[in-house]
Amino acid sequence: MIQHADRFLDFIARRGVGSNDVVASSPASYISYLNSVAKLIDSDITPAKLRTEIDVCNIARSISGKRKERTIRNYCSAMRQYVAMVEANGL
Repeated sequence: MIQHADRFLDFIARRGVGSNDVVASSPASYISYLNSVAKLIDSDITPAKLRTEIDVCNIARSISGKRKERTIRNYCSAMRQYVAMVEANGL
């Protein structure tokens, strides 16, 4: 589960994530990436769990080897957007 998922979707849409895509799938992909991370770490994605770059790095380290490196980079992009949303909204 992703806490504030609707707010996150609005946030990344306002930032232009997916605006250059032929298919408007990037925002949905970011939700999918965060859901995958939540499953891998067996924990919900919340502002308490994911609020700094250090959190992003720690989670990436903990899931390293469980998915391809490119996939983990995609996960990190989504996690960084979530961190930016948390910071921007004071969550």
